[in-house]
Amino acid sequence: MAFLVNRTMSFTSSPARLAIIFIIAGVVIVFAIFGTSARSMFVSSTTEEGTVEIKQADECIVQASDEIPRKITNCPYEQGEKVSITYKPGQPNIESHRPAQS
Repeated sequence: MAFLVNRTMSFTSSPARLAIIFIIAGVVIVFAIFGTSARSMFVSSTTEEGTVEIKQADECIVQASDEIPRKITNCPYEQGEKVSITYKPGQPNIESHRPAQS
């Protein structure tokens, strides 16, 4: 039993080694938390038609096939109007929009 106590008590680390361990652990934690967001930055954009579901003042809400509501500010469209939107799947932002081709 004394051998185990002496062996664990003699473990020493330099401050530089501890700093490296903490930096690596921090990077791993950040990637674990934000990993899905980082991957979605590299996903290609999707363009599809959606309908303006809600219009309030100068903002419109358009819902695409992935059922995520997306907001258009300074919206020139009316409620019920078809709009072509470009977005990244899983992200609420719209990259571009235009009236749908009839």
